[in-house]
Amino acid sequence: MRLTLLLMLASQAAWAVDPFMVLERTAPSPAAALRPATACAPAAVGDVLTLAGAVERALCANPATRSAWLTARVRAAELGQAQSAYLPDVSLDGRLALIGNDLWPNDRTAWQVGMDAQYLLYDFGGRSARREAAEALLAAARASHDVNVHVLYLQTVTFYFSLATAQGAVMAAREAEAAAFETLTAATARVAAGTGIPFDRLQAKTAHAQRQIERIRAEGEAARLRGELAALMGDVGQTAWSLAEDEEAFSQTFEPGRAVDALIEAARNRRPEFHAAEAAVLAREAGVRGAMAAGKPRLSSFFSIARQDSGIQVANSSSLGVSLTIPLFTGYRNTYEIAAAQNQADLARVERDRVVNQVALEVWRAYYRLQSETEVDRRSADLVESAVAAEKLALGRYRAGMGILLDVLIAQTGLTQARQSQLQARLGLRVARAELAQAMGELSWDWIEPARQEGMQ
Repeated sequence: MRLTLLLMLASQAAWAVDPFMVLERTAPSPAAALRPATACAPAAVGDVLTLAGAVERALCANPATRSAWLTARVRAAELGQAQSAYLPDVSLDGRLALIGNDLWPNDRTAWQVGMDAQYLLYDFGGRSARREAAEALLAAARASHDVNVHVLYLQTVTFYFSLATAQGAVMAAREAEAAAFETLTAATARVAAGTGIPFDRLQAKTAHAQRQIERIRAEGEAARLRGELAALMGDVGQTAWSLAEDEEAFSQTFEPGRAVDALIEAARNRRPEFHAAEAAVLAREAGVRGAMAAGKPRLSSFFSIARQDSGIQVANSSSLGVSLTIPLFTGYRNTYEIAAAQNQADLARVERDRVVNQVALEVWRAYYRLQSETEVDRRSADLVESAVAAEKLALGRYRAGMGILLDVLIAQTGLTQARQSQLQARLGLRVARAELAQAMGELSWDWIEPARQEGMQ
């Protein structure tokens, strides 16, 4: 009875803890190593949403990162299962029965209790191959989790910048609508004074209606992007927030300072996709060794002890020895298991090569996009400046009776297009910086939250 209680207590303790400490090898939260686990505590989004706050919320609440994190936890538990093969299996068996000589066994009570233990001594590397495969699969799952984190990180940054740009487009559309209304007022005044023609007023009214339509569409696009960002943060119902007007968070530079070839080589060492693919190759190679070992002999040791009471006599028994199992013929099952494992390993190597090429291509694209977007952003400021001057000049001449309405409308259209171009240029530059950081595997909190990092130092 004491032995039974001890075994039950040991079993419960093993269930309640992590004896191999494999679960500790996963990230503490869905946000990976970027943020502490406490950052993922449930909380409502505040009135002002910063870029760092949006990313943090998305990483913690989005199902994509939570699913990848839980998958890594599953792989860690599977590693614990593989490591359990290095410990003996111990079981306690008991039996209670009524036995007798008549039709119904009711003469006396018999019981039997015993304990069996088995331990694998040698299996030609099969046990170690399964452990190595589990190790590699855990590494692949952790890297895949990091991939999901980086992808969602970039998506959230992109949608945050897109929403900020859309809100800027709404403001620009309202300014254009106000300018068109001012032109309509001037044209109406000139027609009333007899210095203008009714056609000018109709043209100005048409332009004002067009600006109203553009403003309505801009507001709708901003509302759509607000919902998209809220969905990334895990709750479309929470949209009662405003974006932080922090230009520093939108203007973080990413100056590589190296040739694109050096960036590609550095990205191969940093990107979690490559680490996941490399770990998958190691797991498949371990699977080949495991399949080969499955068709070889297994040497185990065993020990058993039992006590039996039949109601007439009491008997004790015990045994200790080794057992050898030699597979003779399995219907060629092992042959095809090895072939399948080898082909899976080859597929994993091909996938690794594909990832290497994809990483290089992403760095190449992001590098040259950043260069072009930087130059476009510089030119867009000059474009807006000249368009503002042209619009003021044309409207002033028209009010003074020295210009025509067509010049004003053309200047206002040019100013609207220039502002839209500047907004898109700023969005393109911000996204290009984030894309290059992601392609390099260098997304971090320092990139979007420099002020807090400096304060912590």
